[in-house]
Amino acid sequence: MMISSCCSEPGAKQNHISEGHVEQIAEINTYKTGNGKSAIIIFTDIFGFAFANTRKIADRFAEETDMTVLIPDYFNGDPIDPTVPNFRLGLPEWLKRHPPIDACTLADKFISTIKGHYQSIQIIGFCYGAKVVIYLITHPELSSTIKAAIVGHPTFLVKEEAIQIKRPILFLCAEIDERFPLDVEEHFQKELTTNNLGKFLKYPGTIHGFIIRPDASPHVCEQSEKAIKDAINYFNKNN
Repeated sequence: MMISSCCSEPGAKQNHISEGHVEQIAEINTYKTGNGKSAIIIFTDIFGFAFANTRKIADRFAEETDMTVLIPDYFNGDPIDPTVPNFRLGLPEWLKRHPPIDACTLADKFISTIKGHYQSIQIIGFCYGAKVVIYLITHPELSSTIKAAIVGHPTFLVKEEAIQIKRPILFLCAEIDERFPLDVEEHFQKELTTNNLGKFLKYPGTIHGFIIRPDASPHVCEQSEKAIKDAINYFNKNN
C-alpha cells in the first residue's frame, strides 16, 4: 500500500490545549474527553491519537454533542511524526509495521470492551481510520453495536465493501481525492443511496486531508469547519 503526498501532509500548524486525559481502555492508551452517556470513537489518520488537530476536533465533538469522545492509540505510540526530517521516506516501512488489518483487530477489542457502557456508540474515521470504520460496520457481530458512522476523506476502501455495510454512514468527501477515486466513490454512493444507508457530502475546492489537516487558506479552513459542523449535526441526529 502506498500513501500519497496529500495523505502525509500535516497541514497548517495548529495549537490546542487538550481538555481531556489519557487512560487505558482494553489495554490501549485512549484520549477521553467529555462525560456523556453516549460515545463517539475517532479512528485517526497516520498522525495518531496525540495529534493536536485530532484532539481539538475531539474536544469540539464532546462540547457540541454532550457525548464522551474516545480516541484509541491503535499505533501503540508509533504514529507518523511530521516533525521528523524526511518523514515521508519512512512511510512504506511504517505501513508494514501498522497495516490496517492490525488497527481493525485492535478496534474489535476496543469496541467489545466498551459496548454496554454507553447508551449508544457512533464512530468516525479520517483517512487511514476510515478503513477501521468500514470494518466495524460490515462486521457480522460488531456492526449491531454501532448506531451510525462517518468517514472523512477515506483511504484504502474497495468497492466490494459497499454492499457489506450494515449501518447508516455519512461520507465527507474532498472534491479531488486520489485516495478515494471517483469511480470508488460513485460505486459506494450507488450502493448506499439505493438502500438508504449512505449520505454523501462533497466540499468544493478541497483535496484529501482537508478536514483534519487543512492548509492555511481561508477557503479550505471554511470547508473544514463546514465538514466538522456537518459531522456534529449527524452525531446529534443519531444519538
